[in-house]
Amino acid sequence: MNPPASSPGGGRLVALDAFRGLTIILMIVVNNPGSWGHVYAPLRHAAWHGLTPTDLVFPFFLFITGAAMALSFARRRGAGADRATLLRGIARRAAIIFACGLLLNGFPFGVPLNRDAAAGWSPAAFGDAFAHLRVMGVLQRIALAWGTVALLVVVLPGARRRWAAAGGFVLAYELVTRLLPGAAPGDPFSLAGSAARRLDLAVFGADHVWRVDGLPFEPEGLLTTLTAIVTVMLGYEAGRLLAGNAPLAVRLRRLTGAGVAAVAVGAALAAAEPVNKQLWTVSYTVLTAGLGALVLAACLGAVDARGWRRWTGPLVVFGVNPLVAFLGSGLLARVLGLVRVPAAEGATRSLHAAVYHGVCVPIAGVTGGSLLYALLNVAVWWCVLLGLERRGLRIRV
Repeated sequence: MNPPASSPGGGRLVALDAFRGLTIILMIVVNNPGSWGHVYAPLRHAAWHGLTPTDLVFPFFLFITGAAMALSFARRRGAGADRATLLRGIARRAAIIFACGLLLNGFPFGVPLNRDAAAGWSPAAFGDAFAHLRVMGVLQRIALAWGTVALLVVVLPGARRRWAAAGGFVLAYELVTRLLPGAAPGDPFSLAGSAARRLDLAVFGADHVWRVDGLPFEPEGLLTTLTAIVTVMLGYEAGRLLAGNAPLAVRLRRLTGAGVAAVAVGAALAAAEPVNKQLWTVSYTVLTAGLGALVLAACLGAVDARGWRRWTGPLVVFGVNPLVAFLGSGLLARVLGLVRVPAAEGATRSLHAAVYHGVCVPIAGVTGGSLLYALLNVAVWWCVLLGLERRGLRIRV
């Protein structure tokens, strides 16, 4: 597959699609190991404070959504879309993405997918599924962060107003984090002592949030969404730079300079505030946005400045249908974990375990096999998405 060159000035950027595709592939690898107990260190999140390659995946994706928004809005405004049309589209897209996140969290909503579960099933399982439904999640955060930034772009034209809004989100995050007592007294950047945890428990309740180290905690919660919004806004400003009319060398130099500056600022902020993905601290926000800008600049330089386009083909397949890849891989993982197949001595095991232990471990061992299982998931979805792309099907919301 040999995609066309990137097209600045409001069109699609192949470099951006490739960056998005790489991020989606890494999401699938990280989210689908053969065994959570056997994962290579770079494919694990930091235990709490700190940064691993895996901790870059989600902020990179949010950064990319912001950059893509700048190109998309420029194209739609050029086609004559007015404010009301844009606002309706924003509300619709955010609502659909949020609903997809709820679908992923709740699936299969109490429906038994194996014989053992069916034997003890009752209609009460439906109610129990909703009684413990996690409200927030990755797609929900994307919906809220993207939707907020899109709304601000439409109703607050002008870079100064947007930067002021970003400053307001940072200030609100810092004030709540440092002044609102956490669910347990102590370090405001600890798990038990974070205001983010207390706020989410008050709003959602312990039955509707994730758990970290045995404690109810929502890593995609309300307070931390404020700084995630800033990640999208920084991506939007990067996208505006790319969509400009300056020569490519100038745009690359500006994007690289902005990335280096953000990395330096983020590293400096880390002295006062820890780099922490689950709390989406300000230092983490700025540092990861800077790294995202540098990776995007590298992709743009390779594709547009050097003309190296052949390598982007497999990545673009994922990049142009990201929702199908992420939602589909999540639902498939749930099915593979719930459907059971015969095992030795009349027992059963999940289809996931059958593939991991029966195919991957004999080939590559427990840890290598865990990675191999994740890569098999990538291969399956590449085939699915390649079929969609060859038919010209790009699922957008």
